[in-house]
Amino acid sequence: MAKSRAARSYVLGTAGHIDHGKTSLVHALTGVDTDRLSEEKRRGITIELGFAPWELASDAVASIVDVPGHEGFVRTMVAGAGGIDLVILVVSAEDGVMPQTREHIHVCSLLGVSRGVVALTKIDRLEGDAEEVAEAIELASVDVQEALEGSVFADAPIIPCSAVTRAGVDELRAAVRRALRTLPGRPTADCPILPIDRAFVMKGHGTVVTGTLLTGTLRAEEPLTVVPVGHREPRVIRVRSVQVRGAETAHCKAGTRTALNIANVATAELHRGDVITAGDRVTQTDTLHAVVEHLTHDPHPWTNQTCVELCAGTAHCTARLDPLTRDPEDEGERAAGNEDDVVIAPGQRGVVRLRLDAPIPAWHGMRVILRGFHDASADGPQRRHGYTLGGGVVVDPRPSGGRGQRRRWRALTDQLRRGEPGERVGALLVDAGALGISRTELALRAGITGAALDEALQPLTTGARPEVVTLASDRFVTEAVLPPITARAIELVDRYHDDHPMQPGMSRAAVEGSIPGRVATDVALVAIERAVAAEELYPVGDQGLLARPGRGPEAGYAPSVQRVLEQYARAGIEPPTVKQVETATGLPARRVIEALSVLQKDGALTRVTNELSMARESHEELMTRVRAHLREHDEIDVQALKNMTGLSRKFVVPLLEHLDRIGVTRRDGDRRVPGPRA
Repeated sequence: MAKSRAARSYVLGTAGHIDHGKTSLVHALTGVDTDRLSEEKRRGITIELGFAPWELASDAVASIVDVPGHEGFVRTMVAGAGGIDLVILVVSAEDGVMPQTREHIHVCSLLGVSRGVVALTKIDRLEGDAEEVAEAIELASVDVQEALEGSVFADAPIIPCSAVTRAGVDELRAAVRRALRTLPGRPTADCPILPIDRAFVMKGHGTVVTGTLLTGTLRAEEPLTVVPVGHREPRVIRVRSVQVRGAETAHCKAGTRTALNIANVATAELHRGDVITAGDRVTQTDTLHAVVEHLTHDPHPWTNQTCVELCAGTAHCTARLDPLTRDPEDEGERAAGNEDDVVIAPGQRGVVRLRLDAPIPAWHGMRVILRGFHDASADGPQRRHGYTLGGGVVVDPRPSGGRGQRRRWRALTDQLRRGEPGERVGALLVDAGALGISRTELALRAGITGAALDEALQPLTTGARPEVVTLASDRFVTEAVLPPITARAIELVDRYHDDHPMQPGMSRAAVEGSIPGRVATDVALVAIERAVAAEELYPVGDQGLLARPGRGPEAGYAPSVQRVLEQYARAGIEPPTVKQVETATGLPARRVIEALSVLQKDGALTRVTNELSMARESHEELMTRVRAHLREHDEIDVQALKNMTGLSRKFVVPLLEHLDRIGVTRRDGDRRVPGPRA
């Protein structure tokens, strides 16, 4: 039992033309018949993915994914091949290499499968004596070697075998074991990523999903998220139990075929293509940047708006290509000013922007396959429907949008595809500019999380002069973008003083919102705080205003404001009307009202009504006298206030209403009694 727990897990996949004996071979190797559907039994071909456990040795166990070989089922083949470590390429010794054989070789290569073993099957059906059979096997082997030339499987061993007589099956098993020993381990410390390839109901258990765990570790009862295909919303799920090769386990690691029992989710709510994950590595997106290879057998070049079928993980959808650049870059084309008309010809590699017709789950480093799609509405050449045209790897699962960004996209994707983790993080920070970027987005687009992301950020955010500033809510901005924003904030306040000489300063919110360009609020806030710390700006009281040194309240009131204030100071407790101030100062109504606003905000004047204000000292004197009267008489009315102040009813009535509003008095019929602030 201990050996089983310590054994390393692998996922193997079959590939090859229809009726070349893939399913029979899997049965011979494992004893499991992977054709489970009645339609598969009736037609004698594999339609859906099939799975079989295989104990290779005491220290190695595997799951074999048996994929369809028929051209119409290649999409299903891609769904199964996306997570395999090694492919068993099945070629019939009778028929030799066939069209789907070649296509499967391309698909496996494009999906990053670099280890393979060739099973030359059905040798029992070769006719003739032993010498003639040996010659036929030799010819078939040469045919396979020629087909594999130039591919990642060029050096793959070719093992003649028969699922019927079991001849060569032990040799095939040994060749697979030897190839697996050279495989590096999958990343288990990363976030878990499990594309769903099946969802069904198991009696007594409920909903079960299966898939290949590509990265990370999955544990039962840990919260996980389903990132769906289409326009459904991501949802949090709970996994009741985890099974690997039919046995329940506390957890499973990357590189294993896994079945998860999901709580409280119907099978109709889960689809092939959905991804079960945790953390910040997978996003639901309808736009991707990918480095792709255009296979030589497609006769038509890839141009802007070329329509293809995209297969990614276990999902698929239609998409339109927008080539951004190609390898090697044609400097002559760039110099001629045709950088928006990039063409990727057959046999070339390049970077493309893929616009998807429906959102899919995606992540940095995800492998994609591009297949022919017949678009009757499109102009130009039509490709063979359903035939593999090329593929590659996603370098940015959530690129920025906008017009006129192609040069920026090229620069960023070049760094994301070639750079080390720290370089990718640095490139994203520079690209974000004054908008800043969150930790979540860095993890998603750079393809690193947790301690690896901390390690990439540490040299940038620490030291005597850090290159990156940490904002609130785990966001970041490069130091280089802050000085120009700070200077712009200072210019804005300077201009405000020029345009509004009577105002004490510009509101902080207005400064933040008026900085030109695309600047995030938290970035603007840090830039303004730097100006305050450098004493280039200063806050005006607690009013949320900013002023420049030597201007605003520090410089005293503007002459016109001072003239208005003098009118109220001379008037005492009998305040002038706005019209009287206009006449006395010779200022237009607009300037008088602006001056009143400044003085009221500053506290130099107290507003009684829209028409009446009092100088602060006069108002305080009046409040002192009213409070003394209330303490002595316990009430006050119009007549009492008239006698106290000598003011006419025109002033007394609004003053009493003002006393009610500020809580000094409380109306009780025709009289006022002490209020809460008496």
